[in-house]
Amino acid sequence: MNDQNIYAALELTDHEIRLVVGQFHNQRLTVMKVERVVSGGILNQNIVDQNAIVNALKKAIDNASKNIGFPIKAVILALPSASMHRFNQKVNMQVKDRVTSIDIQNAVRKAIKTPLPEHLEIVNVIINKCIVNGISLRRLPIDETCDSFIADVDLMCADKSLVYQYASIVEKAGLEITEISLDGFAIGKEASLFEKSLDHYIVLMKIERQSTALSLFAKGKLMSTEVIKEGTAQMIQAISEKHHLPIEVADRLLHHNIRIGLHKYPKSPIYLWTADEKNHTLTENDVAGLIEPQLDVWLQSIHKAISPILMDTHVEIVLSGESADINGLSEAVARQLGCPTTVYISETLGIRNSALSVCAGLFYVLKDQSVYRNYQSAIEMDQFSVKIKASMGKSNPEDTLGNKFKTMFEKGKN
Repeated sequence: MNDQNIYAALELTDHEIRLVVGQFHNQRLTVMKVERVVSGGILNQNIVDQNAIVNALKKAIDNASKNIGFPIKAVILALPSASMHRFNQKVNMQVKDRVTSIDIQNAVRKAIKTPLPEHLEIVNVIINKCIVNGISLRRLPIDETCDSFIADVDLMCADKSLVYQYASIVEKAGLEITEISLDGFAIGKEASLFEKSLDHYIVLMKIERQSTALSLFAKGKLMSTEVIKEGTAQMIQAISEKHHLPIEVADRLLHHNIRIGLHKYPKSPIYLWTADEKNHTLTENDVAGLIEPQLDVWLQSIHKAISPILMDTHVEIVLSGESADINGLSEAVARQLGCPTTVYISETLGIRNSALSVCAGLFYVLKDQSVYRNYQSAIEMDQFSVKIKASMGKSNPEDTLGNKFKTMFEKGKN
């Protein structure tokens, strides 16, 4: 992978477009621009209003392109894990003296030739481990001395119609697709859930407006994903309908103005507004009373869905998605499920938000897959490099922070 290349990661969710532009610098991701544009058009992970999503995507792309000074032409696309299927293959490869990157590529090519049901499309290919000279290695065995090796390969597939729905949105927005990935797989890469699940179960809960995706990680693999058609929309709707507030306001109250799980809620105002020439107030106690019935139903649905897994002695819950960082939600989930629960937020500057975990992970999916193929940049890098060099040439070499301080002190002495 060329660390100079700039890439754009895209996630289409049930209520907004998420776009992150960045590049790797010294093996670390550097974020250049983040765009989040409100959008409808998706219902239960399916596209129902293509034009609405295309228009919102064009807006996000235009905003980001203006900011970096060059048009974005390609994106890494996240797909919902709702229709995920996993197929495991053991691939035997003969090599000459040492394992090379070409041998690894050939192992992947051999794996993807596996006959699959016609309604499925391969989205992610991952080599879980390789057996070389009788030793199991989780890293790629490049340069290992042997005459053969066995690659344990997972083919992560999605419903073909779903893949084409999302791909057509990108194409109608005038963009190319650099790579695709399941959203749960991307978060797993970003949050190192594959490595962490080697000795215990991890359930990733991706919480959005319309749904909650439950992805099971075990033995270093993404095993399955189940989607519950319940998210935070019911809670937001309860606030909005009771007090005739815009959805945007109800959403802000839920995500930023309330703490879940308190024994007693304050009755001091957290929101004031005027309607019909009357002043109105809303307290944290009022909001809690509205959302707690829906919250209890949601928690019970989660418990029911993963109850067979909870019978294991060691299960960890990881929250992600837009609603993961609602104050007190992780504690409420931990109490309901009886498991240690954490909220995953990327440590990368610019995307320290649970809603952007998928986009962050897409960059690392691309980085891992670059062993097998080369990827084009999201922008024209030749022109971009020329512009950067030209702008650097115009700068005054003496106009540095150190010289500015020196000048300041000299003026002070005078």
